[in-house]
Amino acid sequence: LNIAGGYRVQDPAADLAVAAALVSALSERPVSADAVAFGEIALSGEIRSVAHGPLRLKEAGKLGFERALVPAAMTGEKGGLRLSGFKTLAAFVDHMLGRG
Repeated sequence: LNIAGGYRVQDPAADLAVAAALVSALSERPVSADAVAFGEIALSGEIRSVAHGPLRLKEAGKLGFERALVPAAMTGEKGGLRLSGFKTLAAFVDHMLGRG
């Protein structure tokens, strides 16, 4: 994975965003420009919550994002965003491909 500027990403919250980018590239279906994605993906395919979820949503709202693709377990403040929650990577991929 190439990150602009050569940064090293060590935050597991980036897992779901990377998955969104890969599905988008392979399917030639762009991720909506108004969407943000974060969550940890386990080896089992489970999408797990990450630290500071409500704060991440709040900041994403301030940056102009309108939708958030997040773990299904996300609760708390929505930061003014429309949330789409996912329990598994398979459900997320289905959503990205318009199948769910």
